Amino acid sequence: IDMLDRARLAAKAAHKIAVVEVQGEEAGWIALQAGIAVAADAVLIPEIPVDLKNVATHLKNKMSDKKSWGLVVVAQGAKIINQTKNEEPVSSLKASLSPLASSDSNSEFVIHSSGQAAQAVATGLQLQIAEETFPMVIGPWVRGGAPSAVDRQLGVAYGAGAVQALEAGSKGVMVAFVPPDVKFVPLAEAINKVRTVPAESMFFKV
Repeated sequence: IDMLDRARLAAKAAHKIAVVEVQGEEAGWIALQAGIAVAADAVLIPEIPVDLKNVATHLKNKMSDKKSWGLVVVAQGAKIINQTKNEEPVSSLKASLSPLASSDSNSEFVIHSSGQAAQAVATGLQLQIAEETFPMVIGPWVRGGAPSAVDRQLGVAYGAGAVQALEAGSKGVMVAFVPPDVKFVPLAEAINKVRTVPAESMFFKV
């Protein structure tokens, strides 16, 4: 949120539209909750494929002489519809590498995963809106730093819960925060699935 606040202030000072990519390849919880917290103009998440024409229209309606800037938060796995893709011939070398490998101007094959969503959205919006857009990626950089009060409380609670589970002879469970309590969740329910944002989530309405 601190970094998104900085991006918003930078966009306001430069009179541009900041398109900021955050973590969330399969689920949009981080983008949605952070976007609400910083009052973003638009939030794009994997659960809802987006037409950038609609986003551009929305931004135009929100912008005026007094507000010639914007902030768009994009989850890494956001899906863009009605976007044309340029098909490029695949060399035998590239075909033998990771699907994420791409060639740069020096014909070296590198992996470009982080930043693709922000770049695609910024470029797509730039074709439809007068204000300049600029992509930013903060996803990889927010995985460190000092733990917050909530982080520390949950860490202690999880550790205490794990000890309690061992003392009670519970097996095959994971300690989880199920507001407002810390509970034991069977591993079969905790793994092998992605908890996406449900369509009826209150966060969508917010």
